[in-house]
Amino acid sequence: MKVLIKTSFTVLAVLIVLTRTTLSEKCVVYSEPVYRYKTQFIDCPMVKKNATLEKRQNTTPDDMFNVNFHCSINDNSLCNRVKNVFVSAGKYITATLNLKTQIQVNAQFLDFCKEQGDCDTQSIILGAARPSRMIPHQDTDGRVRLFPQALYKQLNLPNNHPQMGPDDITAMFNSNMDYWFEGDPLPMSERQVDLLYVVVHELTHGLGFTNSWNDYLNMQILTPIIGEIQTNGGAPQAQFVEYVFDRSVVLTQTGQPLTSVADQLNQFQINGAGTEQDFMNSFTASPQYPIAKNMYNLASQHGSMAFVLSSNIQPNTPLTADQIQNDALLLETSLVPFEPSSSIGHVDFQTYKNTSDFLMMFTYPPGQTLDDMMSAAGSTTTTGPMGPKLRQLLGILGYQVKPNYTPPAINISSDSSIISFNLALSFVCILLTLVNCF
Repeated sequence: MKVLIKTSFTVLAVLIVLTRTTLSEKCVVYSEPVYRYKTQFIDCPMVKKNATLEKRQNTTPDDMFNVNFHCSINDNSLCNRVKNVFVSAGKYITATLNLKTQIQVNAQFLDFCKEQGDCDTQSIILGAARPSRMIPHQDTDGRVRLFPQALYKQLNLPNNHPQMGPDDITAMFNSNMDYWFEGDPLPMSERQVDLLYVVVHELTHGLGFTNSWNDYLNMQILTPIIGEIQTNGGAPQAQFVEYVFDRSVVLTQTGQPLTSVADQLNQFQINGAGTEQDFMNSFTASPQYPIAKNMYNLASQHGSMAFVLSSNIQPNTPLTADQIQNDALLLETSLVPFEPSSSIGHVDFQTYKNTSDFLMMFTYPPGQTLDDMMSAAGSTTTTGPMGPKLRQLLGILGYQVKPNYTPPAINISSDSSIISFNLALSFVCILLTLVNCF
């Protein structure tokens, strides 16, 4: 029997009114982590630096993740196994990153049919993890971008900064799936999914491997997340807000940074009172519309976008072909039509499927564990699940990457109540021999 673990998408339907004076007091939250683009702006007023963020509560040097785990199913053994997956995943990431403050994860394991009303047996939602809050911060090029809270906490915070939420990463996973755990029989069946593989991938999204560019208005156009600025009593001017990830993304054909495209889009002015319909009507007739349309088309052309693994990228300076070829991580743009849950926000499947940078692919071959994939790539003791280019990417975002990787100590026991393991990947879709990941 075929198993399809589907992704889901919700269009951003409401434009949020911001002002230039309060931009630093508006944060973005994922209201439901399963739905990647179901977001909203919330108030996060400036507060004094919180010294408690520096404390390491319930963490150890080999695991800087503090998981607040909620399991609502009536199976204590399975709940314990899943909880320990999060512990193991945290150890793998801690072995890669020198985290200055703990990462707080709010993780839920629940029956999506009973509690979410999703009872499809052919197309099963696994779940996802997202940054709990995206915080505005002035980036190195002077632009304000949204930073995932987990990353923001690692920076040298000013005395006053936007208010943070209680959790850094929010995760939700569906109990209606046959998960494989380390120590279970091999080979895995076509219906099984290696949960640790999934959790490491998803926590990496929560750390900041996430982009803002999407078709928010369902018009086959691509823009960063949409807000609106009222400008000194004049015509309302739209604001397209990038994530920190977007700072380093370029169009490979021209070397043009996506930030310069965002700058062009931010010249758009709305005709009318500034309602959502005014926005859509005005944007369709504006000079910025063809730019957004072209971005949508490029997002479905293989090899069109890459994350440059260099900290000296300049928004208005195109990169050379040699710079892109030698110093970049190719992003996933081969899916036709554009897939909001997979396109751009993952690495190119064809390029990295047989390399040590396999972790952030949008698909993976079923029947393989993380151990299998690390062994095949030769990265078991060198970089672990997070390959060399992914390590560079996380460093560019602002994390401190450990110079050497030491495989973490993972406990394996036949006692299902204390079993732990090791693996990596995403909110996944299995269809025949491929798994489409969120």
